[in-house]
Amino acid sequence: MKKTLALILAALFCLALFAGCGGQQTTQTQQTETQPAETETQQTEIQPAETQPAETETTEPAETTEPEPAETEEPSPYNLAAGKFQADAQGLALEKYEYELPLSTTDEVFDMWTVSWTPDYLPEGGYGAMEFPTELQKRTGVNVEYVTVTSDKRQENFSVLIASDDLCDIMCSAETFYNGNFRNAVEDEAYFANLYDYREYIPNYIYEARRDPEDLDTINRVFYDDGLIMSFYELKDVLELNSGAFARGDWLEDMGKTNADILTFDDLHEMLTFFKNEEGAETPMTIFKTIELAGAYEFVGYDTYASCSGIRTQFVKDGRVQLSNPTEGDRKRITMLNQWYSEGLIDPNWAGYGSLQDFDQNLDNGRMGYVTGTRPTTMVSHNAFIPEGHTGWVAISKPAETRGQTLHMGFQIARIYWGSAAVAASCENIPLICSWLDYRYSEAGKFFFGYGVEGVSWEYDDNGNITITDMIIQHPAYWSMIMPSYALNSLCEPGLYVNYTWLVPGNEVAFQYLLDWEFNAHDNAYVYPSGITFNNDQTDELAKYGSDLETYLSENYLAFIDGSKPLSEWDAYEAQLHEIGLDEVLAVYQEAYDAYIG
Repeated sequence: MKKTLALILAALFCLALFAGCGGQQTTQTQQTETQPAETETQQTEIQPAETQPAETETTEPAETTEPEPAETEEPSPYNLAAGKFQADAQGLALEKYEYELPLSTTDEVFDMWTVSWTPDYLPEGGYGAMEFPTELQKRTGVNVEYVTVTSDKRQENFSVLIASDDLCDIMCSAETFYNGNFRNAVEDEAYFANLYDYREYIPNYIYEARRDPEDLDTINRVFYDDGLIMSFYELKDVLELNSGAFARGDWLEDMGKTNADILTFDDLHEMLTFFKNEEGAETPMTIFKTIELAGAYEFVGYDTYASCSGIRTQFVKDGRVQLSNPTEGDRKRITMLNQWYSEGLIDPNWAGYGSLQDFDQNLDNGRMGYVTGTRPTTMVSHNAFIPEGHTGWVAISKPAETRGQTLHMGFQIARIYWGSAAVAASCENIPLICSWLDYRYSEAGKFFFGYGVEGVSWEYDDNGNITITDMIIQHPAYWSMIMPSYALNSLCEPGLYVNYTWLVPGNEVAFQYLLDWEFNAHDNAYVYPSGITFNNDQTDELAKYGSDLETYLSENYLAFIDGSKPLSEWDAYEAQLHEIGLDEVLAVYQEAYDAYIG
């Protein structure tokens, strides 16, 4: 999408959606602080000194003049990192850097496009008037105006901004909402800055991205190509599973079992049947309209992912790339789900469920006893509805097809988490904005963004431990949802994710969930590396076939679950996938995988 066409398209959008985001700058920045990092050092030729003495034409004494006062260099209004840390030959940081605050003493104003998950609890002055952003401005000296949209309006609003070429200086989750290969938005359309050009201003982000040389997934995502960094990504400070499955622990007690006994699909079927027949659960579990959320990482015991959301469910077996949905493992799993559906174990409204919120109340009213794709901190809140004195929700391991089986996928843990941000190329002081974002990855910034303002969102207890305040714990929006307004907005913005350490009532249960998810052995041998990138030709090839394949999968694969498409038509279904373009898609994935391994 070229900018000329984009400007024409902008007129077609509803003006009511428009939210202009052009940043302002009221003070001229110094040239030395605003230029991107140079890759070569310019050499100045030094002329030899004259060896002949100067001729004198008179013996009269020279006139004397009063010396002019020496010019004093004005101190820089910026405290940026350039030239203040150890770097390699490419200028990439080899150590963390702690900023001298404030970063700026100017009155420049920037804007940031982000989201509020709890808009009903924003003050009259908006998010920027809250304690956390106010304290952030006081510490850094950087003036930021926050353009907050609700989660359901982000895609629509982003499309307006990109079409009108009126982006905010910082666009959170830009890669998520850009239509096409985001590389084009940086290199071809020049909507966003190439952060590699400003690497001397982002030492902490670069150091964090490269701190483990064997973590190629993170390195290849951050450094998308040689000399190309497109976004700041939220990075996990410590690796942990994002989400998983849970079951009613009190009902398992009635069954005479614990979560450690539920290891196979047969075990899970027995548990669900008990929940329905003995505990009165109308529909003990549900699936989603694409079968699974959370990356389709739960029902991987048949050596294929459980998702029908397009062509991004590839895996590698014996060096050959395969796509989930047409494999023999998929046939086994869909046959199993068809049986469970016919037995009334799966909610008949599953096709209308796109998120956990769509049936959240069923976890508390006794209609459901098993759920997948849930975060530990979120699940803790549902324990309040378990009868006192009984075990609450417990973590269930990813079920295997047979006991003793090693699962080959589903346990991959990436450091790159939910949030991200791109910097608009139109930003008038990119080095300062890069530094402001890089502060989040420093040790001081990690703590501040991880916990927020002392006395507001956290405080010290009598033993000197950091604990979350009662205001956050008892908030009607629930603490894990309101905390992004008082600390790092970890589902949208970049930084270092640390909230696994929050000391709140029940969070010790969340730690145990992480351990219990790993009852079954696993090795991730079939995982397609997330750090693999695609060139423009490969991206175009995937786009050429992806839409038709996604439509066909959603209309046919899912129809096997409720029997609207008989299982006897499986072979014909698989043949049609090859006809539409499955082999061409796999060829692209194989080419990219071979290049990555090589």
